[in-house]
Amino acid sequence: MAKAEVGQRVCVTGAGGFVGSWVVKELLHRGYVVRGTARDPSAQKYPHLQKLEGAAERLSLCYANVMDYNSLRVAFDGCDGKLVSVAVEGTKNVINAAADMGVRRVVFTSSYGAVHMDPNRSPDTVMDESCWSNLDFCKRKGLTAQLVVSYQEQAIGLGSNPSATN
Repeated sequence: MAKAEVGQRVCVTGAGGFVGSWVVKELLHRGYVVRGTARDPSAQKYPHLQKLEGAAERLSLCYANVMDYNSLRVAFDGCDGKLVSVAVEGTKNVINAAADMGVRRVVFTSSYGAVHMDPNRSPDTVMDESCWSNLDFCKRKGLTAQLVVSYQEQAIGLGSNPSATN
């Protein structure tokens, strides 16, 4: 990730979460103006974000719920880019709202569980959008979280999974 152009504004959904907080920290460090979203954007709920270097000048928090398309449009208004992590309908809303508002780049972050669980894959395999957890393996082993994430990401077309059997 390069240094930000002066005043470049990005939106980070789920800014108060574990991954989102680290993304916000790095973006602020690189000089971006960051709009973080949360279902409850009150400053007292996210003191860890308010303490970040640059937060007083370049971080704002606003309401957004990935299941509420219009709240995403409001959050993305005026942003040059955004970073997000979620499930099927929410992800569709994020993509569509960002496109409507002219956002040029969407970075989708996900769970490692969506790609990791395949006993037939070599441990040396470099993971990309063509790699998915083996759904049959996840079902047999009761790996519910990995199964759900993999199903969700396949449902929105983030890649192809030859091992999917429904």
